[in-house]
Amino acid sequence: MIIRCTTAICAVLLFAGISCADEREAVRAACKADVKANCGTVFSRDKAIACLVDNAAKLSSGCTAALKEASCNAKAPDNLKAAFSCNG
Repeated sequence: MIIRCTTAICAVLLFAGISCADEREAVRAACKADVKANCGTVFSRDKAIACLVDNAAKLSSGCTAALKEASCNAKAPDNLKAAFSCNG
């Protein structure tokens, strides 16, 4: 399950267009438990993002903050930007 959760987080990060390794690791660390608790096994980027967006109110403050930071990326998908408005 840990490998699948990590894969889901990687998919979210790639889909969001995040290129910085430190930022990817920050989101992975911040959201790993949230993906596991709210999304179960997720194999596609679209479904991983949709799950996090659908469960935005349930996510930990750390995951929410990391996703808000990720939404600042110009390549982030619109649904991520809408659910997690950019902090910057």
